Amino acid sequence: MSHQSRTREILGGYMKKINARKNHNLKGILILVLGVAIIFLGFKAAFGTGSPFYVVSSGSMTPTLNINDVILVQGNIPFDRIKIGDVIAFVNPNDHGVFIVHRVAQILNQNPLEIRTKGDANAGSIAGIDLPITKDDYIGKVAYVIPQIGYLAKIFFPPLNYVVIASIMGIIVLAPFTRKN
Repeated sequence: MSHQSRTREILGGYMKKINARKNHNLKGILILVLGVAIIFLGFKAAFGTGSPFYVVSSGSMTPTLNINDVILVQGNIPFDRIKIGDVIAFVNPNDHGVFIVHRVAQILNQNPLEIRTKGDANAGSIAGIDLPITKDDYIGKVAYVIPQIGYLAKIFFPPLNYVVIASIMGIIVLAPFTRKN
């Protein structure tokens, strides 16, 4: 066999290995993306909200919730089942673009249901923000808190931050099932 033939044979073998690795890596990436999408859609369905993940951005609920905590909001808990002491997510009644998480402090009216909320760190309720909260303002009840994972949202920008958070949540949820005894 000539030197050129041997070189081509060696290079051909390397190229096959490189292509096999690329295919393996591509399959791994596709499996990861599909897994994250399934986990995220699963959380959306289980929690009954368009986006169950929110990052706490103010200190109004300190020490219960801290800035950069990630909360999971249970949207399929009906507004009429909310009780005093529950921590809920809602949109500001005066500015529907602002997302707020506060504790239910008082039932103002039963029919139709209206409530007053208050941030744990706030001296009192803030008129126009904390009251009156109605069914139309309500997003859901805070179900879980993941401390400080919201820092990832500052590092990664949408939609990558949601992918990272959903991945971490998936790992947290699935980790107990993958441990070997």
